[in-house]
Amino acid sequence: MRTYPECIPCILQASLNAGRLAGAKEEELWMAMRKAAELCGRWERENPPIALGAEVARVLRESLGQGDPFFSAKREGNAKVLALYPALKAQVKGASDPLEEALRLAAAANALDLGVYQKIDFVQMLERALQSPRGRWELEEFKERLAEVQEILYLADNAGEIVADRILIEELLARGKRVVLAVRGWPILNDVTLADLHEVGLPREVEVITTGSDLPGVFLPFCSPEFRARFEKAELIVSKGMGNFEGLSREEGPIFFVLQAKCFPIAQELGVNVGDLVLADPRGHG
Repeated sequence: MRTYPECIPCILQASLNAGRLAGAKEEELWMAMRKAAELCGRWERENPPIALGAEVARVLRESLGQGDPFFSAKREGNAKVLALYPALKAQVKGASDPLEEALRLAAAANALDLGVYQKIDFVQMLERALQSPRGRWELEEFKERLAEVQEILYLADNAGEIVADRILIEELLARGKRVVLAVRGWPILNDVTLADLHEVGLPREVEVITTGSDLPGVFLPFCSPEFRARFEKAELIVSKGMGNFEGLSREEGPIFFVLQAKCFPIAQELGVNVGDLVLADPRGHG
């Protein structure tokens, strides 16, 4: 996916949010944002916005120091959505099609994105997102592909959202599938890392790996050789969220994107309306 004009202010706003959360002083933040804006001005638009986001994040780390400014927000998100787990699990179990309901829940939970929104009421936002219409919803294609495979590579996205991913992963395991969960290699925005998984309660049989990258999504040229090897041999890839779509939309392979289209560029690329829930393989390999 190329970088749209809308991506630049979005990336700068997310970086500003991170700097504020980190408690940066006004003068430090001003200088860091100037450097970030200069980087954006030199960016080649044919490159994916996820790579620009990572470069801007590195500029801010160099200017403001290391650390994870979203650490507390991620813990809060996990705790609040985890409190909903029993009700959400019962909702999926009681549905006429539990797999579809788990997919819908996972797509709706993609709304819980502090890279897009400055503040989140995790409970209210999830409730609103569950009322969102389905845009491209290629359920039958997904089920056909799922029936053919033994192992799924599941690409995680945000904290809080990961609780809904757990429910979908449990549905996949119940169908006799193996699941490999990939999280970010280092902290970036409110994306899930290994350190954020301890309280989520993932089933023990889930293998967890990292992308080996600090990008807010999977962009293979920036991932570790170990992750790229797992990606290349994957039978089916469930890719959560907009960042992963930005990095993988041009890749071949058995990928289904599960997300909420929260901005115009993503909606435009997928042919849906802003706010729609998506389950789709845009390349037609479903």
